[in-house]
Amino acid sequence: MIAKSTVDHAAPALVALSSVLAAGNWYLQPERPGAWASALFLIGCMGLALFLVPRDAQDAARPGAGDSIRRGVVFAGLMLVMVLGLKLATAAGLIVDGDLSRRATMIVTAAFFVFTGNAMPKTLTPLASLQCDGAKTQAFQRFAGWTWVLSGLAFGIAWLVLPIDLAKPVSLVLLMTGMLLVAGQMVRLRLRRRREA
Repeated sequence: MIAKSTVDHAAPALVALSSVLAAGNWYLQPERPGAWASALFLIGCMGLALFLVPRDAQDAARPGAGDSIRRGVVFAGLMLVMVLGLKLATAAGLIVDGDLSRRATMIVTAAFFVFTGNAMPKTLTPLASLQCDGAKTQAFQRFAGWTWVLSGLAFGIAWLVLPIDLAKPVSLVLLMTGMLLVAGQMVRLRLRRRREA
């Protein structure tokens, strides 16, 4: 319950803080209006999603949907606050290293992959309600979850320790490998279903 309350308060706070940081960046760097307008548009969409998200107690058809949206807004807000804050600090001359914002963004992205992968097996559909071989479907969800956790950890480590010129291709290869492993397992599961049908 504490985590849910934290997410409920953190999401709008991060949207508001992102808006302030985007406006500050626009003020200090008026030569890039497209970038700051895009950031403000994205922040506006996040705020709209929070406003329209149903309370889970009222939405019996999709329990947990509102929490998922709020958690997504928190992760997106963290990324925006980090990037916009570091860009603002760089523009103000407080930070000399311009690559810090890129590294920080990629590390938060890696954390998103890890948390998403960790949540996958915990949101399993009950076996009784599945119309296919539930055990194989749940095994696939566990495999996908572990793959995303490990891919996210490797992605984050690459951005922490490698030079930026090397971190970009290495992290892309790691991410694509994870996606291909999950896609391959999904194709295998579907082919097995067709053979059994």
